[in-house]
Amino acid sequence: MKKIIITGNVGRDPEMRADQTGGQFASFSVGVSVGTKQNPKTDWVDVTCNGKLSDLARNYIKKGSKILVEGFPSVNAYLNRENKPVGTLRIYANNIEFLGKREDSETDHTNNNEPVYNLPEVNDSPMTSSGSLTSDDIPF
Repeated sequence: MKKIIITGNVGRDPEMRADQTGGQFASFSVGVSVGTKQNPKTDWVDVTCNGKLSDLARNYIKKGSKILVEGFPSVNAYLNRENKPVGTLRIYANNIEFLGKREDSETDHTNNNEPVYNLPEVNDSPMTSSGSLTSDDIPF
């Protein structure tokens, strides 16, 4: 079994196409940071998805979106116009998760439309008013 998981920013808006049977699929690229701070490098990975994932890609994935892609890899090697060997990595996605947008990390986070979670009130029942447990509070 081959499986790959990547995270990165979408490099171009999804392009919709149809196969010979009329099924729709989407393809787009994802930039994955692999270098260090001193020597930054980005690897570009082509992603293809079909079915419900292609609808999701068409409607929600945009250039700059930060996503996680899970699927199976396919490597293609060929000679380019200058007769130099070139290799590409393509992922046939079976799961895509949204991690936010690249713009979110570069802007002020005070109004980023993230949900606010209200924590439940703390129940002080097993603790005494001083905040410490007594031997009667321990069940063993």
